[in-house]
Amino acid sequence: MSPQNLQPTRTSPNVWSSRLELNSLGAETPGMEQARDDSSRPRSSKIEREIIWAVVVLYAGIIACFAGLHIFGLTLG
Repeated sequence: MSPQNLQPTRTSPNVWSSRLELNSLGAETPGMEQARDDSSRPRSSKIEREIIWAVVVLYAGIIACFAGLHIFGLTLG
């Protein structure tokens, strides 16, 4: 192939930044990706536990409200 065949047919020039980093393109080394996952995992698991506890408390409150309404209805006759 000649170099002419490799040239793009568009007339707009390619623009490259000298400050372009590979990390912004997602081309990280496998070791760095593993380290990032390890550091963010304990925080996300804590958030997951807090969400689960909030849902459990919410459901318990709803069940308690229905139980209270049921007992109140029984006392009315």
